[in-house]
Amino acid sequence: GEPFEPQNQVGLIPLLERFKSEFPNKDVWCYTGYLFDKDLCSGRVGGENAKKMLEYIDILVDGKFIEEQKNLRLKFKGSKNQRIINVSKSLLNGEIVLWEGDKENNKL
Repeated sequence: GEPFEPQNQVGLIPLLERFKSEFPNKDVWCYTGYLFDKDLCSGRVGGENAKKMLEYIDILVDGKFIEEQKNLRLKFKGSKNQRIINVSKSLLNGEIVLWEGDKENNKL
């Protein structure tokens, strides 16, 4: 399901907190149909719980899968419109910072 749906956030926040405390050197990847900047950071979707979840997520693949933009050669995403975002760097810089491994597939 969609991790940022409000009913899912309640269970995911404690799971993310525990995972990061037990495995601080492991990266957490998350896939969402919502957009990082327009939906999640703005609080439009999920409010403060979404922002709290982002604190524990290292890499976010955002955007809906679009069949017409499907490309099997893309790494870690299904359609060209999706972005692979370095969440901590994006939050720190106040702008979207793409994951280094995806810069050739995504131009902002």
